[in-house]
Amino acid sequence: MEEDSGLIQQLSDWSEELLLRGLSQFSIRDTQLLEQLDANAQRLQMHFLHELISGVLEAGRKVALGEAQDERLLDQYCRLSQYVQLSVQSQN
Repeated sequence: MEEDSGLIQQLSDWSEELLLRGLSQFSIRDTQLLEQLDANAQRLQMHFLHELISGVLEAGRKVALGEAQDERLLDQYCRLSQYVQLSVQSQN
């Protein structure tokens, strides 16, 4: 259970940081971090979270490479952020 909440907290911290930077500032560093967090989600068998992270990764890679997919990234980011915030609230 502690691993689950640690993973959720890392995602919460990342999502707040990205919100402050702006989605257009999504970078390769974000991709690398999300890949690590996604691997942890898969290891913990958090299938829905894996699906959400994968969506952000797919859209984020396109933004980081300069392919205009800002709307898709926004949609995927919001879905992940909402899930993370609900998870944080349920842990408290």
